[in-house]
Amino acid sequence: MIPYDTPLAVTNTDELCKILAIPNCSVPTNYPLLVPRPFIDLMERSNPNDPLLLQVLPSSEENQNRPGFSQDPLGETALVQENIILNKYEGRSLLLISPDCAVHCRFCFRRATRSAVKTQKICLPKLTNTMNNGPEEIILSGGDPLMLDDDALDRLLQSIVQAGYVRRIRLHTRLPIVLPERLTPQLASVLTLPIPVYLVLHINHPNELSAEFLERRALLTWPIVMSQTVLLRRINDDSETLYRLFRRLIDARIIPYYLHQLDRVSGSAHFEVEPAKGLHIVSELRERLPGYAVPVYVREEPGKKCKSVML
Repeated sequence: MIPYDTPLAVTNTDELCKILAIPNCSVPTNYPLLVPRPFIDLMERSNPNDPLLLQVLPSSEENQNRPGFSQDPLGETALVQENIILNKYEGRSLLLISPDCAVHCRFCFRRATRSAVKTQKICLPKLTNTMNNGPEEIILSGGDPLMLDDDALDRLLQSIVQAGYVRRIRLHTRLPIVLPERLTPQLASVLTLPIPVYLVLHINHPNELSAEFLERRALLTWPIVMSQTVLLRRINDDSETLYRLFRRLIDARIIPYYLHQLDRVSGSAHFEVEPAKGLHIVSELRERLPGYAVPVYVREEPGKKCKSVML
């Protein structure tokens, strides 16, 4: 294990390579490296093809321009209001409440646009007119909403509840996976509200499910926990890997929610999996897992008011 007194995150590629005992892998990129030490601790030493490492390690392939890939693949920039509100779906408003993440995934669809998000004090009643006239569901995103501390998150959630018109709250986060210590009884208390709260964790590979994360998850009975996964070439693009992931998730009381086709952000083309292969993988998963353990395979397209199910 990594000593507790070492820095919490690594931002230098040479340092990351040294920790993992792999050859120098420094690559110039306009998207900086950021990876927490607990996540590095899950990676296999001396393996440059470790599936967790490939998700965070800058690659020369990021600098190649590919047709069909853009800096804003979902067309979100034109939809954002008040710097934080994204109205894409009927009855739901998405709040970009933090520009920050604990890890920089190389395939992040907001890697080029997230810096435009401004953290600010949010007063929900004042924003009603720009949130589809009172959405019944609020989705917290970013960045990562759990980059807010518990007090700030509690104030935000309480203001949502007090607005009176919201029936459900959803938080999309990767933080408890890359920093399991974020998953605490205090956080569970903050997320315990008089309306349903759904915590959607971004998990791509079974090796990301650390013993510490599973122990912390086992102690919490609230909120409702779900997962979403991005289909990624060389990382999880085979049915055996995803079978192991989804089986472990349901054993941990985490419902597999979505399997995403890659959002085509610039610099991520080397992660893309052909949809035909994705459909074949999902077909194999249905033969091995109960229906509730197989997530819906979806693609998001700009201008559409819902995700498209891959058929």
